[in-house]
Amino acid sequence: MSPYRPPSRLPASYAPPPGYAPLYAPPSSFQLADFFRLLDARRGLILRVALATILCAVAFAMVQPTTYTSSAVVILDPRKNNVTETTSVLSPLAPDAATMQNQLQILTSRELAATVVERLKLQDDPEFNPALAQPSLIQLVGQMFSLLHPRNWFASDMPAPGTLGRDRIIDSFLSHISANPQGLSTAITVSARSRDATKAALLANTLADAYVKAQLAIKVNATAATTDWLNSRLQDLSQQLQAQQEAVQRYKAQNNLNDSAPGNSLVDQQMSAINAQVVAARSELAAKQAIKNRIDQLAASGNPADIGQIVASQLIVQLRTQQSELLRQEAELGSKYGPLHPRMQAIQQQKRDMAFKITEEVNRLAASAASDVIMARAHLGSLQSSLGGTEGTARTQNVARIQLQALESNANSTRLQYEAFVQKLRQTQNMDDAQTPESRIISQAPVPLYPSGPKRSLIVAASIPLGVLLGILTALIVEKLGPLLPVRVNGSPRASLVPPMMRTRPRRRTSNAGTTAPVAVWNGPPILSEINDPAQLRAADFVLDYPASKYSHAMAALVRQLESRPASGVAGAAIVAVTSPDNGENRSAIAVSLARAAAKMGKKTILVDCAGARLSTKAIKAPVKSGIFEVLTGSVPLNQALVKDPRGDVYLLGTPRRPPNAVTMYSSRPMARLVHILRGGADFVVIDCGPAGAGPEAALIARLADATVLVSNRKALHSPLIANAAQILESAKAAPIGIVVTK
Repeated sequence: MSPYRPPSRLPASYAPPPGYAPLYAPPSSFQLADFFRLLDARRGLILRVALATILCAVAFAMVQPTTYTSSAVVILDPRKNNVTETTSVLSPLAPDAATMQNQLQILTSRELAATVVERLKLQDDPEFNPALAQPSLIQLVGQMFSLLHPRNWFASDMPAPGTLGRDRIIDSFLSHISANPQGLSTAITVSARSRDATKAALLANTLADAYVKAQLAIKVNATAATTDWLNSRLQDLSQQLQAQQEAVQRYKAQNNLNDSAPGNSLVDQQMSAINAQVVAARSELAAKQAIKNRIDQLAASGNPADIGQIVASQLIVQLRTQQSELLRQEAELGSKYGPLHPRMQAIQQQKRDMAFKITEEVNRLAASAASDVIMARAHLGSLQSSLGGTEGTARTQNVARIQLQALESNANSTRLQYEAFVQKLRQTQNMDDAQTPESRIISQAPVPLYPSGPKRSLIVAASIPLGVLLGILTALIVEKLGPLLPVRVNGSPRASLVPPMMRTRPRRRTSNAGTTAPVAVWNGPPILSEINDPAQLRAADFVLDYPASKYSHAMAALVRQLESRPASGVAGAAIVAVTSPDNGENRSAIAVSLARAAAKMGKKTILVDCAGARLSTKAIKAPVKSGIFEVLTGSVPLNQALVKDPRGDVYLLGTPRRPPNAVTMYSSRPMARLVHILRGGADFVVIDCGPAGAGPEAALIARLADATVLVSNRKALHSPLIANAAQILESAKAAPIGIVVTK
């Protein structure tokens, strides 16, 4: 039993006539011709809806009050008065896009609107005060609907009457005005709309004048507020500066910080002088110590007479001169008298006396040098002691000066701030009368001569295409609800223009003689799916290139439908045979699309190309060197004959070589065994059988499958080719048949 057609509709002995043509075609999409037929059939309804829309537009245009619009032009003047302009309080407005938008918001603000309302007393004008105006029909309807709103049922939710009335007047005024920039310039057009031409000009001029005066008031108020703040701040700074200066002087007195000049303290001067004296004392001590050391050295070496070269003593010089004379005399008398002569002995005695005197003088000089060293060292120690005391005083004062510097820094900072505030105050005082606004009016609003609205002709003209569109939309809705809303054509009832998709009950047709004759109904294989796209060979790439398209979804749905086999079937992959009445591309396109859709669903898929034209192999674009014939003859293993799809996960088993008798190969037991192996090694197997009417090969292969898909385009669906193909497959006892219809 076929899983695709119920026994009540297609018995096992079904053999359709060679040239049958069903009366009702499968459902098709809504075509352009159907749309034109709909317009012709529903033209009366469309015209009535369009005429009603136009009449409503005419009535709406007539009840609208006549309004006048007048405009004033305000410009942001970038030029400034260099004498009186005080940019220290408020910076000037920059002529950029952001500034223009800000000024537009100010022009249409509620504060400025409230100023104009009070100046012109618009609360007494019925045009702007809804409480004084007679309510129109539209307002009455709106009030009735507002009473039905649950929010208005409780009085506590309503605002105060005075506030509500003032806000309504301001809202009404804002609805009558607009502000728009003029291109890339800094000019702004202020427009006002009113039922009276003079009032429209007055509103625009008053709003522009209020805007300019508001800018001037902002400057004056800002200057006055700044002056008051500066005066208050100056008083505080004056008191703060006085207190800080008093703290500085008090701190100096407490810590004895006296300076002869700013940054030059007396202690530092004293310490510098003592440092100079210490350096001099150290030099003097070093010199005297050197002299003493040399005297001691000469005395110890037995040459005391050389001390005169160091200390430059006149006595030693004289003694050495006398000693030299005695030596000369001794040399002269020694050759005449000998050493024992009294004169020689007297000279020897004089030499001894002279040496004794020299020794005494040297000892005296040595004692004097030692005394000088002791005095120099004492003087140096005294100076160092004074320096240490002065340094201690300086360190104490330096620590105190850190705090003094902080106090003086605070006082200086306060003094600078005080002077800056004094300068600012002098700039801002007495400048209220010299302030100039940032904007000026360059064009007053004139009294308009012609009304600006409503555009009655435009409203009526726009209602014509709108009415036609509404009529067409109404006709489409009525056509969609045809069974519920029957219409009449030429006075007789008429059903929907679009024929039903399929009728399960036979209809009767009235003949010329007035008798009814039965009409044949569709009793062929079931239609599994309808593909509204042309199933050309390049359509096999749509599943990969456009996974979200209707075509891809239709292929995925068809895969899920073909997986359901009879309960008594063999376990394993679903074997689907794809054939067609003719040798077109649609069969191979559907076969490759099914295989790729199954692979994208995560199934291990094998595509077997048994067709002689090998269109599936061309669609895959894979290099096939060996195929079914080589596998069945055992010359090539199956795993080497399978070729992977370059763009997907489908494996292709082609037929690059066909035997002379393909019928024998496809009806052989090795072929059945090959199909059995493919069933066990894959999840989904698609076999392109070729055309069913070209020979018995397609029917023989379809017998090995679980389901047979007969692919046909919509034009050939009712031709004898479908009946002939179905008869061939049924006669060969092929797998259950289902039809896939393409465009």
